Amino acid sequence: MTAVVPVETIRAFSNGVFHAVGLSAEDAEIVTDVLIHADLRGHGSHGVTRIPIYAERIQKGVVKANPSVAISRTAPGFLVVDGDNGPGPVVSLQAMDACIEAAKESGIAIASIAHSNHNGAGSYYIERAVAEGCIAIAMTNAPPSMAVFGGREAVIGTNPLSFGSPTRGDAPILLDMATALVARGKIVEAAKRNEKIPEGWALDSEGRPTTDAGDAERGVVLPMSGAKGSGLAIMVEVLAGVLAGGRFAGDMGNLYSDWELTQDNAHVFIVIDAAKGAAGTTHAERTSRLVEMLKASALAEGHEVVRMPGEIELTRAAEASKTGISLSENVVADLDEIARKVGASRLSALERADP
Repeated sequence: MTAVVPVETIRAFSNGVFHAVGLSAEDAEIVTDVLIHADLRGHGSHGVTRIPIYAERIQKGVVKANPSVAISRTAPGFLVVDGDNGPGPVVSLQAMDACIEAAKESGIAIASIAHSNHNGAGSYYIERAVAEGCIAIAMTNAPPSMAVFGGREAVIGTNPLSFGSPTRGDAPILLDMATALVARGKIVEAAKRNEKIPEGWALDSEGRPTTDAGDAERGVVLPMSGAKGSGLAIMVEVLAGVLAGGRFAGDMGNLYSDWELTQDNAHVFIVIDAAKGAAGTTHAERTSRLVEMLKASALAEGHEVVRMPGEIELTRAAEASKTGISLSENVVADLDEIARKVGASRLSALERADP
């Protein structure tokens, strides 16, 4: 059973929950916006299903509701950000905005962010930079849930990376991917619904291939493309976790099971002011020409169109903004339960109150 809930109803619910656990109205809206962004794009594993765990960690003091985020420059284009264990979206948005400003001054800037928490879909922050005429790369490390190539132990995170560039056409270039074969959140959601997962996604706790989502959740996710995905995950760990000076890989706290150890997620944003490149203000037009060339290429059997990174998600977001977001019965139940715990309005009550 699924329910299609209007976006504004979900927004009001989420803001209410995060305000109830101590976030300011502005910060509650930031966290809500990041989560809704993921759902609109069709990535429910990083959407409002995360409200309960985000809220519970804030309520129990494992994440600071009102952090003092510190941003300093160690070089004209190098920002060092201490997130003070604040909510990942709040820390990340401040860092991205500062990184964009620095890139506008220096041409290119990097924000190295430590002492943060799970920050949702990286595409949210990339869109922020692209809207300002910038090319951007975002990476984040994650608690260990994936084996490296050749291993069967969870020693590294699924360490996602995102990339975006301004264009002038309808098709965006907005890549958002995990270095695992699949985002671990999809396995977590499948386990909640007692669903099977495809072969090749994961190993169980004994290192055996499994299609049981529960066994996979207790085991390890596999890197995409074997050694290539493993190598990318290590690259992200160096650029995000190691460079930021915080914990990394096996030293990080787990979002769902560590209630005393902070996660200490690290992120890195790299922002380029496209107008300062050789193409100047024509970068977006040139990128659109690239898109046109790629989309005009001969189609492979079984395909009706060549799509750019982020194109499917853009279409989904436009549709879901009008029709609403689909939430499974178990997600609605989890949302109502966290609302009860923190003293906020339940989603089901708000939904019934809609005209």
